Amino acid sequence: MTYFIPGPMSRGPLGGGELERRRGYLERHAAPGTSVSVRDWHRGPASIESSAEEYLSVPGLLEAAPLLEAEGTGAIIVGCFGDPGLSGAREVTAIPVVGPGQASAHLAAQLGSRFAVLTVVDEVVPAIRRQMRGHGLDGFLSEVLAVDVPVLELRGRRDEVVDELELAGRRALRNGADALVLGCMTMGFLDVARDLQEQLEIPVVNPVLASLKLAETLVATGMAPSAAAYPTPRKRLDAATV
Repeated sequence: MTYFIPGPMSRGPLGGGELERRRGYLERHAAPGTSVSVRDWHRGPASIESSAEEYLSVPGLLEAAPLLEAEGTGAIIVGCFGDPGLSGAREVTAIPVVGPGQASAHLAAQLGSRFAVLTVVDEVVPAIRRQMRGHGLDGFLSEVLAVDVPVLELRGRRDEVVDELELAGRRALRNGADALVLGCMTMGFLDVARDLQEQLEIPVVNPVLASLKLAETLVATGMAPSAAAYPTPRKRLDAATV
């Protein structure tokens, strides 16, 4: 399967080594026999921290998804918690395309009665609220809290992020949440969810692992998105615009 980053991460401040680090993390947590590649795209936002940047990332996913399917990948994980382009990618492929935000939120809704999403910056909060509403889970959403650390600074400020996540998690608990979701894939790759879960004594969903395990399940069971829900476009995408 392929973890696809809809932007040029390897050419940004994190560099190509970050792709290999993420591949290693996914491989360590994958089931025996699962092979995972990590790919990025040559254009798009360096990171996604707004609805505008989500939209800028969509063309890359729509172009890459059929190519990845043709190469033989068994499933695609969208490398952004906001699930940009998820429905469109499901229309242009016949393989599972997993949105981490959708996968994580549905998992959290099975682990508690109300969950909070802990994310990066305040600008993302309204988009995540809309996202949860679109997934039909706004009734389970307690709140969305930001730690005020941009995506590209998360790894370099890891200790600070861990402290802020604990503070935000305790606030969410006081406000009625009984489960948490990390609302950023880079945050998920920090591998802090289990420690946070032990500190707060409530489930904490890592979107990286939630999407990986859902993708593995879909491949293992031979399931993919319904063509009735995600019909193939009548026009070729390269002929659909003028």
